[in-house]
Amino acid sequence: MTDRSAAQFNAHADRYATSEVHRAGPSLPVLLRLAAPSREDRALDVATGTGNTALALAPSVQAVTGVDVAGAMLTHARDRAAREELGNVTFRSGDAEALPFPDGTFTLVTSRHAPHHFTHLDRFLAEAWRVLRPGGRLVIADQISPTPDLQAWTDTYQRLRDPSHHAQRPIQDWQALSAAAGFTWTTHEVAPYRLPFGWWTAQSGCTPTTVAALRAHAATLGRAQAQEAGLILDGNGQLTAHHEPMLVVRLDRHGR
Repeated sequence: MTDRSAAQFNAHADRYATSEVHRAGPSLPVLLRLAAPSREDRALDVATGTGNTALALAPSVQAVTGVDVAGAMLTHARDRAAREELGNVTFRSGDAEALPFPDGTFTLVTSRHAPHHFTHLDRFLAEAWRVLRPGGRLVIADQISPTPDLQAWTDTYQRLRDPSHHAQRPIQDWQALSAAAGFTWTTHEVAPYRLPFGWWTAQSGCTPTTVAALRAHAATLGRAQAQEAGLILDGNGQLTAHHEPMLVVRLDRHGR
C-alpha cells in the first residue's frame, strides 16, 4: 500500500497541489465544522497530501502536524505553509497504518480524501485511537460506495483510474469498523461531489488506453445501475462526469 500510494502521488503531486477539488472541495467546510477545532487542540492530519486540511486547521488550533508517504506531496505542503506564514504547522513522512507518534499525543485527528487508499482500515482506526487522548475526536472525509452491491464495480472503476485505490467502502462498513475500533459514531453528513470525467482522468495521469477501459467499464452497467452509481451521460450516452458521495463523519474517543 505505501509504495504504490507513494509512487502514484509523487508522480502527480503538481496536479494535486493546484486542484481546487482537493484544496477547497465540498467536504472541507463540513469536516471543519464537525471537527470544531479550538486553540487547545493539537491536531494530526493523516495522509495530508499537499497539506490542504492541515493548513485549513492551522489558524484555529495550537499546532497541527501533517503526515504522508509521498515526499513530493509534502514538499508542496511545506512550500504553501511557508508562503502563508503558518508557523504552527509541521509536515513529516508517516504511514497511516503505523503512525510515528507516542500514545495520546493529539486531541484531534483528521483524514480527508485518503482512507480509500488504506489497505488495512482497521489498523488506521486503531492507530488514530492510540494517538488520540481520551476525549479526543477523529474526523474523516472519504468517498463511499452508494450501496454494498455496487462496491465491487466501483472499486474496479476507481482502481482502473488510480492503481493505489484500495476500497471505496459503503457507510455500513465504516460504521462497523469504527465501532470495532472503540469509537463512538457521533454525527455524519454526506457531501456531494460532481467530478467531470476529463478532469478526473487527467488528475491521475490516465492514458488514452485507460480512459477507454474506464468508458468500457461504465458501459457494463444498465441504465438504473448507472444512475445509482452516479454516472452522468450526455444525450449520446457518452460518460461526461460522475457524482461522488463523500462521507464526513466525527468519531469520538471515549474511555480508556
